[in-house]
Amino acid sequence: MTASDLEGPTPDDPHTLAEIERAIASGVYTLRFNRALERRYQADTLKSRLRFITVVGIGGALVYNLFLISDWLTLNDVFGYVAAGRLLLITPLFIALLVLCQRFNQRWAVETAAACGTVASSLMPLVVMIYSHSPYRLHYQLGMLLIMVYCTMIQQLPTRLASVAMLCMLMIQLITTYLADFLDFRIWQANALLFMSTVALLLMASYFQERSSRLSYLFALRGKLLRLQLLKIARTDALTQLHNRRYQGEVMAAVWHKAAATPVSVAVILLDIDHFKAYNDNYGHLQGDTCLERVSQAVQQAAQAHNALAFRFGGEELLVLQVEADIGQARALGEALRRAIAALAIPHPVLGEGARVTVSLGIATAMAPHTGVDTLIAEADGALYDAKHAGRDCLRCAQALASSPLPS
Repeated sequence: MTASDLEGPTPDDPHTLAEIERAIASGVYTLRFNRALERRYQADTLKSRLRFITVVGIGGALVYNLFLISDWLTLNDVFGYVAAGRLLLITPLFIALLVLCQRFNQRWAVETAAACGTVASSLMPLVVMIYSHSPYRLHYQLGMLLIMVYCTMIQQLPTRLASVAMLCMLMIQLITTYLADFLDFRIWQANALLFMSTVALLLMASYFQERSSRLSYLFALRGKLLRLQLLKIARTDALTQLHNRRYQGEVMAAVWHKAAATPVSVAVILLDIDHFKAYNDNYGHLQGDTCLERVSQAVQQAAQAHNALAFRFGGEELLVLQVEADIGQARALGEALRRAIAALAIPHPVLGEGARVTVSLGIATAMAPHTGVDTLIAEADGALYDAKHAGRDCLRCAQALASSPLPS
């Protein structure tokens, strides 16, 4: 169990929120975010898009093959070829693309595979239609409209990709109906105008749909980051920027709850700035706050290097929690903390010329949940008391606790 496991989710860089606000204000008319936000959007929506494409792909394949009935009714003379194309060519292609999509880790790859499958599905029946002599071909080719609707409204491909796919399908439509030579040229022109208008309207709908989707993503992401930011504020001590006493209780409760299934060794280090009252009284509270901030920053860095969490316990006292740590590891962390504060070399002239700010530390370790939280902290406090009586600027360890009863 690492420090990051104990801390839980943390808010992103504050610049992210500023970028989101700018993107919302821009209206996303270009259907693009800046590079960093676009990468996040693509990554965050990959899994949901993959699930969606898979579901609509399966549904689309079923409906596509249901049109064998239409093939039989309108292209009876080439039905065998159309059926073979649907069942033995396009359907296996659908399946292969859906399987391949599960291996992709980029959203653009998933979307491209979906678009290729849709374009391929539109090509096969119209190519076969060229060789049919059925009087119903004029009505049959209108089925392309459904595939176009599927591409834009059902698959909901990104507008740029949908534009390419729709252009390909439009070219397929115009070329195959022209080669089929079953239409008067004037009727072919009217038919072409119908399909071009349909493509234009569907791409307009695709544009507004994607813009709305991107704005919804931004609002959802902003809400998530604001919640995390508020959570961090509620868990952070305003002066030291360490975790506060309230969050300390939450973390320890979580550790002890998890330890109920698998007992774990836990170390607590209580750290107190030596002669801090004298420092405050002689240099003022503002200077005292600056001293406490610098000490806390050093403690935070040393704790993070040892996969531990630091909290402001109260006043000038700090608490460091280390999970899955024995007495040797806890002592090593304690020494690292003491050296980190000594390295700051903060002057403390009231104690004499050349005096520096130092800390005393009390360490206690125990097996959770056999030892209660309050008992463990009390042992660390006792060890801290011993360190102060030993002359300060040192650490002392309490006797390891293995099976103290839980407090009632």
